[in-house]
Amino acid sequence: MKKIALLILGLISMQVIGQNNYEAFQYENKFGVVEINTLNEFIAPSYSSQNDFFTPITLIDYPEYTFINRTTGEKQTYTTTNEELRFNGMYYMHFCKSGKSVFISRDTKSKITLNKEYRNAIGNGNDLLVQHNGLYEVYAEPNFKTPKVKNIKAKKVFTDFVFRKRTQKIEYVNIFYGNDAVYVYDKKYNLLKKYPSKVEYESRMFDVIAGEFTEANQKNLNGYGIAPRYFTDEFKNGYTTFKSIEYKKAFKIKGEFRNSNIYDTEDCIVITEKQSEKKYSFKIDFEKKRFLLPKKYQELLELNFVE
Repeated sequence: MKKIALLILGLISMQVIGQNNYEAFQYENKFGVVEINTLNEFIAPSYSSQNDFFTPITLIDYPEYTFINRTTGEKQTYTTTNEELRFNGMYYMHFCKSGKSVFISRDTKSKITLNKEYRNAIGNGNDLLVQHNGLYEVYAEPNFKTPKVKNIKAKKVFTDFVFRKRTQKIEYVNIFYGNDAVYVYDKKYNLLKKYPSKVEYESRMFDVIAGEFTEANQKNLNGYGIAPRYFTDEFKNGYTTFKSIEYKKAFKIKGEFRNSNIYDTEDCIVITEKQSEKKYSFKIDFEKKRFLLPKKYQELLELNFVE
């Protein structure tokens, strides 16, 4: 009996630890955080934007990104470099903090911290290329503590397949150029050849290495999709009514609003008041008929479900 009780307590603890207690909202163009159970304001709407790339709540006061843990409310702030990349089998964003580069994965469970503040980060398969003071360094999976290759003097990088005349095969290479020489490395970062030539453009770089390497023309097609529609809307008698296509439930708000469909879920909405152009966004719990927006803002907006 004691073991069963302990098991039940353990399961309850896991549910409490894993549950979301906080959610972001937008009020008059600014973003804040609401405490879900009480609908009290946890962080006032003072941030200029929100980033949905990450699992935690991510509020932005550019160039600062603040992560808020959805369970504990813990906050961490980093400075963005505006670089998104894929390596180590994941998507990361590149930040700086305390003179170091920090690469944070989408779920924030993977954080790779390097001992310098790098620029021009490039995801190269599972590996990472970074630049510091005009010198490139290569971090090869799984070792992101020590560079496999460092101090490559270059301004630009080409990473792709080329035709190699010596082997008569298509091979993947990493080419560093733009300074005093062109360096050609294989896919494992072994130096194949160094050409003492300063070139700024990719076309001139290929002219320099043409005796051994030529372009292997590959064209990639990008597909574009149309964003789905999650809500219908109707303006009548001073109120706008939005109805969820998925949940078949409606709510109304005072004023004339239009819906901006930028979230990729059916339980979030972004709306703009047409006269003032002020934006508002929040999550909706359709099952419990709750808006994850502080109560005081719900009252000001006269936001209610339609019975």
